[in-house]
Order: sequence, then structure tokens, then C-alpha cells
Amino acid sequence: MMEFYVNPYDGVPVYLQIIQLVRNGVALGTLHPGDQLPTVRELAVKLAVNPNTVAKAYRDLEREGMVETVSGKGTFVREGRVGVETERLEHMVEMLVIEARNAGLTIDDLIERL
Repeated sequence: MMEFYVNPYDGVPVYLQIIQLVRNGVALGTLHPGDQLPTVRELAVKLAVNPNTVAKAYRDLEREGMVETVSGKGTFVREGRVGVETERLEHMVEMLVIEARNAGLTIDDLIERL
């Protein structure tokens, strides 16, 4: 199971750190579709944070389609997220191209840097 660590002093809200940990875990392959996340209570105790903080992170992850909560069973990494991830990545690429153009870079410059 993936380890969760947050830094309450780095200026990023803890719930956003939890969201990023789950996203990174999926991206890096340390979390797989069907993997169960710690319960809200377990993670709140482990991280020494209010359970509402963990619940907010899980709700936001569920809204974006990263996880699903099964009543009485827990919160799990969702299967079949390709469409959601592709849409998100397409948006990120569009933003990258816009920023590159604003910086005076050509598409070839951008491709070379990638």
C-alpha cells in the first residue's frame, strides 16, 4: 500500500497535498485501479489532521473521477479513467502551447524541450 505523507508547513493546504499524492500514485503506478485507499479516519489519524480534511480530498478526487466510494466498503481508485485523463492532459497541452507561444517559442522549440 502507498504511504501518505504531508507537510503542514509548506503553504499548500493539506487536502490538496492528499489529492496530489493520489494523482501521483496513479501516475507513477504505485496506485492501481481497484486499490483501496485508507479510510478517512485511518488517514486522518496517520497524518494527524482533521477527518474533514481527508473527506474533502476524497470528495474532490471522486468529483474528478479519480476514485469512487462504495458505501460500507471504502474508497477505491477508479477503473477506466482514460477518457478523464486524456481530457485533462489535452487541456494541459493546450495551456503549455499557449504559454510557449507567449514566451516566443515555436512548436519546434517546444518539442525539442519536451
